[in-house]
Amino acid sequence: MDEAGNPIDLPARIYVNDAIMLSSNAEHMKMVLGAMIESIFVVMGEPEEDVRQCPLAMDKWRGLVVGPRQIVLDLIINTNRLMVSIPATYRAEVLNLIDSTWHLHWRRFKVSEAQRLTGKLARLAEGANWVFHLLSHLYSSIAYALSENKRLLVESSQEFCDMILAIQSGKSFTPCKDLARLTSFAMKRAAKMTHHASYEYNINITMRAEIEFFRDKLKPDSGIEWETPLAHLIPRTPFATTIGDSSLEGAGGFSISLGFWWHIRFPDEIVKRTLLFQDVPSISINALEYVTVIINYIPALHVLQTMPDITNDPHPVLLNVTDNSSALSWTLHTCKRSRIGRLLGRFFCSLLINSSLGINLQWISTVDNKIANNISRLKKQHTDTISAPHFDYTNLKQTYPELTHCSFFQIEPSLISMIWEIVLIERWPSHDRVQTLKRRPLGKLITSSGQRSSEYPIHADRILDTSK
Repeated sequence: MDEAGNPIDLPARIYVNDAIMLSSNAEHMKMVLGAMIESIFVVMGEPEEDVRQCPLAMDKWRGLVVGPRQIVLDLIINTNRLMVSIPATYRAEVLNLIDSTWHLHWRRFKVSEAQRLTGKLARLAEGANWVFHLLSHLYSSIAYALSENKRLLVESSQEFCDMILAIQSGKSFTPCKDLARLTSFAMKRAAKMTHHASYEYNINITMRAEIEFFRDKLKPDSGIEWETPLAHLIPRTPFATTIGDSSLEGAGGFSISLGFWWHIRFPDEIVKRTLLFQDVPSISINALEYVTVIINYIPALHVLQTMPDITNDPHPVLLNVTDNSSALSWTLHTCKRSRIGRLLGRFFCSLLINSSLGINLQWISTVDNKIANNISRLKKQHTDTISAPHFDYTNLKQTYPELTHCSFFQIEPSLISMIWEIVLIERWPSHDRVQTLKRRPLGKLITSSGQRSSEYPIHADRILDTSK
């Protein structure tokens, strides 16, 4: 409606042979439908079924249901719930494809088979956007296979080599008028040979685990809600902001609007694998910055779950600010090369599943990220007694008075232990275990402003047990 309360004229969105129309009442909808039929006949011609097919699909017209819940392009769009979801029939179709073509005894795959699978999974991502965090991992596997296809074709197919040479050099004895057409044909032919080559590739451990994840979660009894609020798909003003930073020894973050801050010192086992001790570190600062982004999401979700009155938005969006461009990219598009980054992405994906809290990211310069920088670089305070070293947080709040009214967030030990296992021993994170932890408090807010240690040690017996 406009400011005077009159309906605004809205265009009908046409996609190939489907049209999407919106109206605020039944009478106006009849006019919209009538106008659509008229426009079809104006463009395609009046119906003359004795000489040609009617341009309006009468079977679909008779079965048309006008309502807030519609299936469009294999997606359920519910304008009452403001939700996009995947129909059960489509989920069953994808599950059947995995069971028939990618079962546990299937060890090798062709590029065309992988492309079909990812095409199906990409449609799932339209209705459950957390799928994007795993989808690019499979894309990476296909990209590798394509590169191998090209290499093998170059070595074994003279036709392929001749076409590549013609495309790259532009040398041809063909008349100019036909050159563009033949070059286009050569490009299409080369692409088809690459994508439909009969070479097979091994399904590695990571790819198998990702496929099994989808197989398990596509089952009807998985408890996964294959839907995404429209509020998490469109640009919106965030309901709160969190800012974080990581050093090579610790990490920290805060949110003034949500009233919390946190600090964690990394276990010595992690610090010894960073640039502080190794010229070629096995744990990069990018991975530690990604850990900070993930941990910053956890207290925000905890506040939302324990203080439901903090917002009246049923599907709020959090703005997470970081000064690391890789962590920003890994959160928005997921990690492709770093194994630790990919495992952390899967852990973060499990946090997002069935979560009412969406997330957007924004980059900030290190110079402007003063508070988070100082939190992450807090040093241990040693005492003359036998007691363990601790951190003095009093000076931090004196330096930054805006933190005075914020409570310290202490993350649930089992949750942070999962993160350390991923970073240290590259353990594949269990989705079911994450979901179990999500049903319990994710941590606790400590209102005391006194000194408190935030170290989470890793015990050797646990590491030995989890590496089996």
